[in-house]
Amino acid sequence: MATQTVEFRAAPGLALTARLFTPGSDTIVQTASAVTEATNRKGTYAATFTDPGAAEFELIAFSGATPVCRWFCTLTLTTATFQAYEVRTAAVVARVTANTDQWGGVTVTGMPLPTTSYTPPPSAATNATAVRTELTTELNRIDAAITSRLATASYTTPPTVGAIADAVWDEAYNQHTTAGTFGKLMDTLLKSNNVIEGTILATPTPTTTVFRISGANYPTGALEHSVLWMGSGASQEQNSPILTTINNGDGTVTVTLEEPLVTAPSAGDTVLIDPTSHVHAIADIQAGLATAANLLIVSDRVSYSLAVLVGACSDAQTAAETYVLSIGGNTYTAAYSGLDGSGNRSTTTLSKT
Repeated sequence: MATQTVEFRAAPGLALTARLFTPGSDTIVQTASAVTEATNRKGTYAATFTDPGAAEFELIAFSGATPVCRWFCTLTLTTATFQAYEVRTAAVVARVTANTDQWGGVTVTGMPLPTTSYTPPPSAATNATAVRTELTTELNRIDAAITSRLATASYTTPPTVGAIADAVWDEAYNQHTTAGTFGKLMDTLLKSNNVIEGTILATPTPTTTVFRISGANYPTGALEHSVLWMGSGASQEQNSPILTTINNGDGTVTVTLEEPLVTAPSAGDTVLIDPTSHVHAIADIQAGLATAANLLIVSDRVSYSLAVLVGACSDAQTAAETYVLSIGGNTYTAAYSGLDGSGNRSTTTLSKT
């Protein structure tokens, strides 16, 4: 069986194994039957192969399991030629083109270089560009596939988290009153806390006791004796009972407080009114108590009763009698007529001096 010998260069003095590969792959075509060092000075080796037929091959020499050099060669039935360069180094390629070896400019004889069969692999930049192009193409294909599955005419962008929260808080509570739900709980809390919120208006100028508010369109007098407290402004949290309320017929109410605020509120300040509270005005309370005039009437009547009692307890006489009583700095006289036919005093006259 015919054999072919391929010469190649490596560092001198190595024990090498040479293999032929299909260019650009890990497919081993053949392992050399022998690798001999022909020239120690230059590290020229001869690798003998069983004739594999005319083709291009990649020759890789191994020292043990470690590859130490790589060559590209063309084998024919009669001759063996090789491309004496590493494809990654442009300077070496230039030397090969000049038909010189890569260790010192020594002319390689008897080994013509292939000029048409070998194409150097693409550069790293070219490979990167190709990869990017392929990835872009694939991403565009995936995007087109996803887009084709969307209903482009009816698709609406989903709402944001904030929009969902706003929609929940802005939902009318009266539509959510099922027993046992939070909607029903809020409904119950609202019904148990009927606080009215109003806003103070600029006209007329608010004072510490009188101002006009919007947001509380109630009949005249409906909110009298309710407690009002300030929700904002310089008078915030100050409070007073409402003395009178007047509906102005335009959705506003004029409020008069019984006790003045410390500071006058301003237009735009908010007020809160508790319509379930009822605090009697001081004047009303005073009217129900003992005034000086009422006390005088009571005093007079007590004196009269005492005068009658004194006269009844005294020794009854048939003749008219007069008794003088001094009560609280006042002098009272009780005049009695004589006994009647049954022995009772029939007439008593009370006077105060």
